[in-house]
Amino acid sequence: MISVVSLKVCVLKVCVRYIKASVLIFVLSLISILPVRADDLTQCSESFYGGIYPEFTNSKLSVNTQPLCMDGFAVMYSGVSRTPLWSAEYLTRKRLQQAQQIDRDDSFHEESRLPESMRAKLSDYSGSGYDRGHLAPNADMASRSQQYDSFSLANIAPQSPRNNRYIWRNIESATRYLTQQYGEVYTITGVAFTNEKTELLANRVLVPSHFFKAVYIPALNQAGVYYAPNDESERIEVISVDELAVQTGIDVLPVLDLQVKAQALALPLTPSAGSDDSIAPTMPSEEPAWMLFVWAIIDWIIAQLRA
Repeated sequence: MISVVSLKVCVLKVCVRYIKASVLIFVLSLISILPVRADDLTQCSESFYGGIYPEFTNSKLSVNTQPLCMDGFAVMYSGVSRTPLWSAEYLTRKRLQQAQQIDRDDSFHEESRLPESMRAKLSDYSGSGYDRGHLAPNADMASRSQQYDSFSLANIAPQSPRNNRYIWRNIESATRYLTQQYGEVYTITGVAFTNEKTELLANRVLVPSHFFKAVYIPALNQAGVYYAPNDESERIEVISVDELAVQTGIDVLPVLDLQVKAQALALPLTPSAGSDDSIAPTMPSEEPAWMLFVWAIIDWIIAQLRA
């Protein structure tokens, strides 16, 4: 038979376990109602030229935003649109050389650091007709950790398939070749919402009217911005940093001289050609045109299989 002492010990152990479990549940419930701490962008200041991150010239954009320091880039995320407003990167030749050694591993995932109410979800994009468009591209990522972070939905926005697979793929390659040409480039990729009516995915995620990529080349002390409507038109233009601020309400490079911000660098529209020989990359194209076409077909087939 069990002794009275043994019985008391057993009861005491059960009580302790119950108390521990109750305390744990209480702590977890407390954590769930606490606001998620926003990252301090000074912790990833290397992503920004001069360590100064973009500023909102339209204060409405700052509502319900959360900065995030990712591995290899930085993000300003909007809980209103449930998309990033911008992602910033510092690209160097060494980083791109390392990135070339890593094969693509799609790992789209929800961002656990964001409150549930702010997060985009994988289901939001299912059957939407839009690609999950990277702002900081996977091909820029120099490690598995950086690559994984690039597939966070905090770095993703709904993008027109043709824009994503043709125009945007081209300018991402062109930006990498500018990095190879000049050694280093600061880039801020973002979205704009300029339409009177904005489309919603799953009644939750806002579809941007435009995508942009601002490029600053320290060796030239010049900057320009790729600016494209988020549609199937394949239109794109190069504008100045100042003009981008007028269009989007974001000063992406506030530390630059006024003259630099006012003048648009004639950025190349393809990886191997530009309107000005002085800035056209001299390296051979990363992939020939026919290969880009093949990749586009493969991407389309994969998208149909996943739909």
